[in-house]
Amino acid sequence: MSWFILFIAGVLEAVWLFGIQKSEAFSKFPYVVLALVAMATSLLLFSISVRHIPASQAYIVWLAIGAICISFVDHYFFNHPITWQQLFFCCLIFVGVVGIKLSKG
Repeated sequence: MSWFILFIAGVLEAVWLFGIQKSEAFSKFPYVVLALVAMATSLLLFSISVRHIPASQAYIVWLAIGAICISFVDHYFFNHPITWQQLFFCCLIFVGVVGIKLSKG
């Protein structure tokens, strides 16, 4: 369950970054609220997950999931292209996250 909570925390990293981008320098209040709620929830879920996952592993996974998700958010919501090379390396990051989960080190 801790890994699932950590995954949701990582996805929320992308949500708060999306909110900041859409807020246009904090001028659109609903997006500011979205960013703040997502940020606080992400940190809360991250702190819950580190009760059962070593902090070093949890941080790497949290960061990796957030980075992959924001790449796709940028592509779908802000029309930033994703090259095949970027997609390949996102897949490598994903494989690394799965490897960390399976290693249970």
